[in-house]
Amino acid sequence: MEFEDLAEEQKAKARSCKNAEELIALAASEGIELTDDQLKHVAGGIGQSCMTMHVTWSSD
Repeated sequence: MEFEDLAEEQKAKARSCKNAEELIALAASEGIELTDDQLKHVAGGIGQSCMTMHVTWSSD
């Protein structure tokens, strides 16, 4: 699932995360699994903050 495909409420929650741990916890609480590559991007920042991050979310 692409970030753009998330519900507006989920996008707002993701944008409000202040760090990688909050974003990972949010994904888990929403039942969204992040791939290893997504986790690397979240944990490493890859030049993006949680506020501007547009990761590809996968949901099983």
